[in-house]
Amino acid sequence: MAPQPLLSLAALTILDAGPAGQIRAAAAAGFKSVGLRLHPLLASDPVVAGTPLADEVRKLMRETGLQLLEVGVFPIKPDLQVESLRPVLALSAELGARFIVCPVEDGDETHRLTTLRALCDLCTTFHLGVLVEFNPYSACRSLAEARTLVLATERPNAALVIDLLHLSRSGGRAGDLRAVEPHLLQLVHYCDAAPMPEGVRSIEDLRTESRTARRLPGEGVLPLKDLLAAFPVGTPISVEAPSKTLAGLSAEERAKKVLEATVSSLRA
Repeated sequence: MAPQPLLSLAALTILDAGPAGQIRAAAAAGFKSVGLRLHPLLASDPVVAGTPLADEVRKLMRETGLQLLEVGVFPIKPDLQVESLRPVLALSAELGARFIVCPVEDGDETHRLTTLRALCDLCTTFHLGVLVEFNPYSACRSLAEARTLVLATERPNAALVIDLLHLSRSGGRAGDLRAVEPHLLQLVHYCDAAPMPEGVRSIEDLRTESRTARRLPGEGVLPLKDLLAAFPVGTPISVEAPSKTLAGLSAEERAKKVLEATVSSLRA
């Protein structure tokens, strides 16, 4: 029998709960792993490394026994100073993280490659994998482009995270995944989605859907079974399914619904 993949609750699914609330909700729901946003992206995201919140996170991770699968997000920007990330990377490693997630916001192919190589080298110090995430509203819009970037780093800790919504909205299919070197497919961001909207969509439309309008696994139209079959057996699954339709529920209630839907979809 094939090993069951690790199921993790992604931070974005209940981002409003903050890192401490995400840990509590993931544990209460029955997840064995969690993803945390320890590096601020939005103005509403807290700073964690070097603050009292870091001590609370350490304590909760010990008490719950959760694994830390991924830490995000670390955008590859034109002005990114890689060395400035050392404190949050050290905290991530201390908490046992396996991966950091890196969308790409630098359109200069030469410069972003240099930055990504430097980040990979720093992450080697902390035994962290560096996962490039493509999406159709970033400077790295497709699976093919992300694969090319990762291979060009020539760094063994560089790989890919495949977000199933982003794959769908960029025109990708299961066959495209099967054409990628298996060792590059390190993590799945798992969710479902509504049918592809008609007409031209703005960057803001795409971003809004990604952050607030995903569907729970099994409640949309994505060919989840076929997509997952294209990944190496045992690839960890991080459920990233934020939806404003669940906004009235507590973080714990949302986490429970997400896990129930995920387990049901995997059994289907």
